[in-house]
This record gives sequence, C-alpha cells and structure tokens, in this order.
Amino acid sequence: MTGKKITLISKILLFLVATIAVFLIWKNGGVWYEEIHKHQWNLNIGQLVTSAVLLTFSLVLTPSTWVLICRSMGSKVPGKELFAAWYSSQLGRYIPGKIWLFAGRAGFLKANGMKIGRAAATTVYELFFSVASIGLIVIILALTSPEIFQQTGGQIPAIIASSFVFLLPLLHPVQNYFCRRKGIDPDFLPTVNTTITATLIFSSLWLIRGLSLFLLLKGAGLNNIYFSYSVAAAPLSWLAGYVAFFVPGGIGVREAAAAAIAAPLLISPAAVVIAGQRIFMAIIEVFLALLSTGKLKFNSKQEE
Repeated sequence: MTGKKITLISKILLFLVATIAVFLIWKNGGVWYEEIHKHQWNLNIGQLVTSAVLLTFSLVLTPSTWVLICRSMGSKVPGKELFAAWYSSQLGRYIPGKIWLFAGRAGFLKANGMKIGRAAATTVYELFFSVASIGLIVIILALTSPEIFQQTGGQIPAIIASSFVFLLPLLHPVQNYFCRRKGIDPDFLPTVNTTITATLIFSSLWLIRGLSLFLLLKGAGLNNIYFSYSVAAAPLSWLAGYVAFFVPGGIGVREAAAAAIAAPLLISPAAVVIAGQRIFMAIIEVFLALLSTGKLKFNSKQEE
C-alpha cells in the first residue's frame, strides 16, 4: 500500500466518521430527546469537564503501546509519524469488518520499509496486549468485587479477556519455537519487557477510561454509580463492541454494554449519557486524525 493511498483512505475515513455521526444523531435523536426529558438531571460541570479531559488524555496516549511494539520489532520511523499513522488508521474501525484499521497501520509500516508480515504482526500484538490488559483488570475486580460480573451480564467478555492473561506466559516460548521452525530472526519480536510494559500501559489507560466514565455518569446526576463498576464497564464494553465484528466502531453495542455494566439500575439514561460521550470521542478522534494526516511520510528504503 503506497503512501498516497494511505493518505487518501485517511481522508475518506474522516468523511465516513462525520457521516456516521450525523446519521446517529438523526436516527437516535428522538429517543435521546425523550430520555433526556424523562430523567431528572442534576449536572455537575466540574465532574463532566474532568471526565472529558481524562478521556481526551487517554485517546492521545493510546498509540504509545503500538509505537512501543513497532520499536521492539525494528521500526525506525520517528515516533510522531507512528502516532500520526495510528490516529489516521484508527478511523478505520468505523468501517464494517474493522480490517481497514489494521490495514492502515500495517500499510504505513510497509510503505516505510518493514516487511508486510512483521508490519501486520504489530497490530496483532497490539490487540493481544490490549485484551490481556482487560483480563488483568477483570481478574483484579473478580477478586475484589465479584458481584459486578454476577449482576451485569459481563461474564462472557470477562472470561475471554481473562484467558488472554493466562496466555501471556506462553507468548515468548511459542514465538521462539515458531522462529526456530521457520528460520526467522527472533530479535524482531516483542521482548518480555515489551510485553509487560505494553500490558501495563493498556491497563493504566483502561483505568483512566473507567474513571472518566465514572465521573461522566456521576456528573450527569445518576445515582448508585460505583467506581469499580465503571472500571469494568470501560474495557468490557470496548471488547463487546470489538466482538461485534461487522458493526462499525461497535456503535450501539458498546454504549448498551457500558450502560448495563456501569449503571444496571439506570440503563436507559446511562446509555444516553454514554452515547453523548461516544460522539465527543469521535470528534476527538477526527481532530487527532486531521492534525496527523499532514505528518505522514513514506520512505520505503528506510528499513531493510
């Protein structure tokens, strides 16, 4: 995939995200309007602003794990360009199938000289570490607040994520075995330090997202909102939306799952609030992509 194609796809995705946002507002605006008027809102502006700041902070830092993986796999592309490629390709999750999300990142690395197999592997590792970090959070919450998964119906995503934690110790033996069989240089695979660091970074970002969700719901005046439930809701709703492979960006699925886990007694008003956060998130993603598109550079001779 050439640099010009990646830039063109990024611009198309920007238009697509804007179109989806308009469609969502048109389709759900009436329902949201009714829910807004039915509920007695008691807004706390300070909590809402803090929630927005935390969410933005997490979105800005999210590419850092993929950048870390790229570095460990031999990429010498400047960090700001890797961040730019991630922001631009992230909009690909709004296309059904989510394949463009991975194709954009892998295509950028290939356009800068990395072999396609290794370039594609960076996105696989990113997903693996992300789900493993969710599993780590789930295990901690299962030990400290087991009622979360008994009452909210989040058992299946929790089991899926937890299984990845137990697969982490097997990652490097499997890598080394595969490299020996295929004659591949293991130096260009994530190290143990990279695995631990990436998983912990993702875990920290999920905690920030959970705090953002907690402050959002509290700031909207919803009662019986608990921090542990919000921490569980942020990553598990993302995973639920991800599993819904052909739903663009997991739209609708993630909001419903987050509301059911974070506010099981107030699902309808919580879903409305979380839908508003989703629109805000899409705006930030588009803004970051717009800032980044001009920074993308392509040099196929830079590596290898």
